[in-house]
Amino acid sequence: MTSVPRVLVVVVNWNGREFLGDCLRSIAAQQVKGGLRAIVFDNGSTDGSVEFLAAEFPDVEVVRTDRNNYARANNAGVARAGEFALLLNTDATLRDGCVQKLLDALDADPRAAAAAPKIVFPDGRICTTGIAERDDLYWVDRGQGSTDDGCGGPATPVFGVSGCCALFRSSAWREAGGQDEEFHMYYEDVDLALALRAKGWRSLYVPLACCVHVGHGSIRKSKTWKDELGERNRLLVLARHFAERFVRELVRSPWFQSASPEQMRELMPSLARRLAGSGDGDLVAMLLDMVLALRDEVRSYAGELDVKWGEHRNLPKILMEREGWIATLLEEVRRLRLWRLPGRRLKPDEQRFLDRVRGQS
Repeated sequence: MTSVPRVLVVVVNWNGREFLGDCLRSIAAQQVKGGLRAIVFDNGSTDGSVEFLAAEFPDVEVVRTDRNNYARANNAGVARAGEFALLLNTDATLRDGCVQKLLDALDADPRAAAAAPKIVFPDGRICTTGIAERDDLYWVDRGQGSTDDGCGGPATPVFGVSGCCALFRSSAWREAGGQDEEFHMYYEDVDLALALRAKGWRSLYVPLACCVHVGHGSIRKSKTWKDELGERNRLLVLARHFAERFVRELVRSPWFQSASPEQMRELMPSLARRLAGSGDGDLVAMLLDMVLALRDEVRSYAGELDVKWGEHRNLPKILMEREGWIATLLEEVRRLRLWRLPGRRLKPDEQRFLDRVRGQS
């Protein structure tokens, strides 16, 4: 009978063949007390990933899923884990000793649910040292883009850990309910961090451990924009964990303001259930309460606009000037994206707006 390894590495793949070799070789090079094994969940790749794995890594178990859902595959992976599960993106590679250092940190702190290493880009800049919560209820990667000072030091508590590379205590994961599969990807790690904190668990950043992350290995091949999916999922986080601020944030949300009717019809019941704190109850009543709250919030903004209109009779001119400022900002964003992320351009709606403003000038 094969013994269960102490750490199961869960790699979720979708058209990531170009990264799989380096990723799996870095896992195989890890020395872990109690054993380590990798499992790949393939979410319907069409780039030859499964065939590549069969030919180059025949000893690695591959599970083929019936749909592309990152969170769902992670849950399936952790369900098969023993004491610990390491989530690792396909476009990430582990530095020597990374997993054992994470394991040591969790062994030293029984109330720590997760531990993450210092994650750097291939050029050495910091990708993330954990998740930080801002006052405006956006969550960001700590230190992203900064220079790695090379410092180590002891493990320190952080709000949460990035799903790019993180070791989880399986019992804590299950107690918190795992990742919400409605998210697919982005903000699923924030939602889980909040759920773990609510159960009294901590998350740790372990600077002595290190992982290299290329970044955007799968999403750049998708038709879904990271920012769009992230903002949508942020609303799901707010509805579940910050109900008292949800409506105000919803009205201000760029996703809410620009989403299609079909997208809203799909998301509104999920938001209502999260606000109610349960999947049970009268969904129609939940939706009505949400709509009434939205109406009150919009009315407050309408009152502000009426006041401003009285103060500024030249509001059309102000709005035209604002469009000019936005166009200037988009030009800068376009330049920065070209510099930072080769192959990334403005979103279609942004480009159309920019073309329209240019045509007016």
